[in-house]
Amino acid sequence: MDISRQRWLRCGQSFSLPFAMTHPTNLFDLLQRAAAAFPERIALVGRAGLRDDCWSYRRLLQAAERIAGRLVHEYGFAPGTCLLLRGQPNPQLVAAYFACFKAGLIAVPLDPHLSADFVSRVAESTRARAVLGNGEIPNYSALPQFAVADLAAATEDLADFEYRPQPDDIAEIVFTSGTTSNPKGVVLSHRNILSSVNAIRDIYPTQRPLRFLSLLPLSHLFEQTAGLFAPLALGATVYYAGNFQSEVVMRKLEAKRIDGVIAVPQMLELVWHALEKQIAASGGQQRWRLWWRFAEQVPFAWRRALTQRLFPAMAGTPVFFVSGGAPLPLNLERHWELLGVRVIQGYGTTECAPVISVNRYDQRMPGSVGWPVAGVTVTLSEQDEILVRGANVSRGYWQNPAATRQVFSETEGYRTGDLGAFGTRGELYIKGRSKDMIVLANGLNVFPEDIELELAKQPGIGPCMVTDLIDRHGRQGIAAILSFPETMADAERQRRGQDAVRNANAALAPHQRISDIRYWSGDFPRTALMKIQRWKVKSRFADSAAGQDAVADVVAAGNASITLEQLLANVCRVDVQSVSDSTDLVLDLGCDSLTRVELAGLIEAQLGIICDDAELIAVREVGELKALLGRSERAAKKIRFPGWPLSAWAVAVRGQLQNLLLPLLQGSVSSSFQVKGLEQLQQVQFPVMFIANHASHVDTLSVLRALPRPVRRRLCIAAAADYFFSKRPLAWLLQLAINAFAFSREGSIRGSLEHCGELADNGWSLLIYPEGTRSPDGQLLPFKPGIGYLAAELGLPVLPIAVSGGHRILPKGAHWPRRSPVVVTFGSAIVVDPNMDKQQATDLLRQRLAALIDAQQPDSD
Repeated sequence: MDISRQRWLRCGQSFSLPFAMTHPTNLFDLLQRAAAAFPERIALVGRAGLRDDCWSYRRLLQAAERIAGRLVHEYGFAPGTCLLLRGQPNPQLVAAYFACFKAGLIAVPLDPHLSADFVSRVAESTRARAVLGNGEIPNYSALPQFAVADLAAATEDLADFEYRPQPDDIAEIVFTSGTTSNPKGVVLSHRNILSSVNAIRDIYPTQRPLRFLSLLPLSHLFEQTAGLFAPLALGATVYYAGNFQSEVVMRKLEAKRIDGVIAVPQMLELVWHALEKQIAASGGQQRWRLWWRFAEQVPFAWRRALTQRLFPAMAGTPVFFVSGGAPLPLNLERHWELLGVRVIQGYGTTECAPVISVNRYDQRMPGSVGWPVAGVTVTLSEQDEILVRGANVSRGYWQNPAATRQVFSETEGYRTGDLGAFGTRGELYIKGRSKDMIVLANGLNVFPEDIELELAKQPGIGPCMVTDLIDRHGRQGIAAILSFPETMADAERQRRGQDAVRNANAALAPHQRISDIRYWSGDFPRTALMKIQRWKVKSRFADSAAGQDAVADVVAAGNASITLEQLLANVCRVDVQSVSDSTDLVLDLGCDSLTRVELAGLIEAQLGIICDDAELIAVREVGELKALLGRSERAAKKIRFPGWPLSAWAVAVRGQLQNLLLPLLQGSVSSSFQVKGLEQLQQVQFPVMFIANHASHVDTLSVLRALPRPVRRRLCIAAAADYFFSKRPLAWLLQLAINAFAFSREGSIRGSLEHCGELADNGWSLLIYPEGTRSPDGQLLPFKPGIGYLAAELGLPVLPIAVSGGHRILPKGAHWPRRSPVVVTFGSAIVVDPNMDKQQATDLLRQRLAALIDAQQPDSD
């Protein structure tokens, strides 16, 4: 049983909610209560190199207090000061949020992909004093930028300070994503956010502590409330993925046994396609098609157990999704439910902190956004606009009384701009929007006027309008509707339109880019005030492209000879004949940022090539993508790492086999056996990484015999994937007898490296031969460069092992052993700085092992 599993069971045995009957009065109070109830339980898990960085509730509280002390005492930030928070989600960034809450500072969350210009305008509007983050903003020097990791790691003791934020104090100012003109900051108090947190945590099951996987940025209030604050209030564990490729997400879901994922609909679709692809790759297409014939007749309680037996890939799916931020396609929701995965759809807006209504874990109405949460009143205006009142509703927009008066009313509450209807059981359905803002499938907001201003700058463009339409790929996309004179030829119209859109897209943010063009002959219909009647224009095109079923036949996923053009056609749902080198990924294929993330995973899985994510995002045309793939790294064949060799029964059987056979086998080929330096093992903290020279297959037997039984019991040995794992019987025998695991020697070794990290996280030591093969003459060969990366990223003590005698017993190419003395010498531990250059780390390890071998020679001659 692995360490993480032991923690899980230990926590589950005494699971309770000692503060469930009383609610915190501010957001820092929420963390204090959780830390008092679950001090040693794991709260957050980030990534540090190849390892999990586990933060207990106590550690998170202490880090938040430490950061708050530094912000107050060292930098003089007084309550009410605004600080910008940006970066990829990780435990240090979470600690910075809670530090702000403790010190009465106002957090201003920003998406890490926003431009420096946008950041400058937000900073100016809020009079922010600094930026806290985990990555510097390029070309930005208006404010000091503090690394949250440095703030959290400080060890100096600072005098604590007594400050208790009041419920109605401002906790955050959240600027809605998507605008490039005049950003509006939603003012949210501690009471506003806690109102949503208390409502959300009531929808989660409480029979045992839950595990959540975080995929959305912390600048998204949906992620903060549903994916961070509410789980922490329940004593849950939140994992941060670090990488958003669907295959990586699927591996994380399976490895960490995730219960819940907070997601926008587009993420549900990406995980769905990854599941389909894995089923196709394992030859399960026939079972997959058969399942859909009778799935509806299977009781929900049985579905998950059945599908996990039919489709092993289902092990990489959560128990439930919480979907929000954008409309969820009914078919996608239905298909997940038919697999036994609950989809809990909710509805909210940033102005409502953000939860308005939500389905329940055990009560879900398909197609609806559930019931208004506790403390929230939802009514409909005469025009069916959704109106909201409650403790969750913001007081308005930061220093923008005009915008506040437009949507906040003392009598009606907050006017959402969404149209709704109630069902027979009081559930709420969203029927559309009464205002022009576009909500994308990935949860981002886009304001049409921003894009229209950019389009209008292009030469040859007259009246234009931007809206969201279902495009020819069956997806929601941003469409430009361009008005040209009726007399203009179609070819000229298309040339001008495509040139204008390409130029505009180059100046727009990725989530604002246009993916479809429609044409209007003559002028648009207008109001008496000469405003375009948007609803009339949109209605002409709304039904011109039908959406497609979320469940597609997966016949191409396992095709090893698929071309890039075929892959793009499959992903983007277009005719392969329409894909050429000049095809625009955005304009012609509709590839948004999340689609490109999925594309990177498919390119690796189906074309065997790993391309850099940053370079892929910058690619505009298919020809540029081909050039990128041409200079990218070839991927190794995907390796599966079975869990059974680490199971309790396998460990027990292996221990008995080794105790019995090691002295017999190794003793039959060695005339004498000597072990030196065992005291080195008493001076390190396990797990460790052993590195040894390699001149014979006998070396592994010698090292295993030399190791004490407790160390040997928790040891995994890296073996060449292309040599020892090419035949299943041999692979099975090595996994059982010596706990060998497949390690790629060529191409991409990312999967092998990540598996090493997972083993170390679960308390397993590693034995690796860094030469990558047996030395033909017994002399130490150059090390593979991956060993330096592995040593730096794992953060384990590295113990060199010098083995002599193996080359004389069974040299490379020999088929029959001859007896010879064997000496195994353990050297002192090497600590590799994670910031050390990887080639320097490789050279350091080789120098230390070579020195140990040289020192051993007089004794072994």
